Amino acid sequence: MIILTDSCPVCNSKNIEIKTIEYDFPEIGKSLLYTFKCNSCNYRTFEIIPLEDRGYIKIEYKIDNKEKARKLFLKSPYAKIILKEIEIEITPGIESKFEIRAIDDFLMNIKNNLERFKILYSDDKEKYNKIIEKINYIEDVLNNKKELTIIIEDEKGLSKIY
Repeated sequence: MIILTDSCPVCNSKNIEIKTIEYDFPEIGKSLLYTFKCNSCNYRTFEIIPLEDRGYIKIEYKIDNKEKARKLFLKSPYAKIILKEIEIEITPGIESKFEIRAIDDFLMNIKNNLERFKILYSDDKEKYNKIIEKINYIEDVLNNKKELTIIIEDEKGLSKIY
C-alpha cells in the first residue's frame, strides 16, 4: 500500500523521504519502486508496483518431496493462492505486496497464522478441529509425509516458482 501523506503513519513526523523510481526488473518488467522513510523514527516501507500486465496465468505445483518445498516462490500482489487438499484460499488484498520466499517458509507462515487464528474458534469444536486438521496437514507436508497442490492464479501473470 503506497502511503499518500506528508507525515509518518507511525510518529506523525513531517521529516520524511519519499522516492519513486522506474525500474525494469528481469522477472516483473517495468515497475515503479516506491520507498518511504521517516527520518525521525526510522520507519521504512517500500513497494514494487508493476507497470506491465503479462496476462492471466494459472500455475499448479505439487509438493511431494522436500526439494520441491524448498523452491523459491515469487508471489505478486495480484495472486490468489489455493492450497487444494486443505481447502485454503488466500486472496489478494489492499495490503498485498510482492513476496519472494521458499515455499516451505510460505507454508510455515500459513501454519503459524492458523495457530494464532484457532483461538477464535475455541468454543466451536467443529471449526476448531478443522483448523487443527489443516495445521497437522501442513506439518505432514513439511515433514514429507503428505502431498500438497498449490494453485496460483495471477491476473497480471507476475508470479512464478523457481
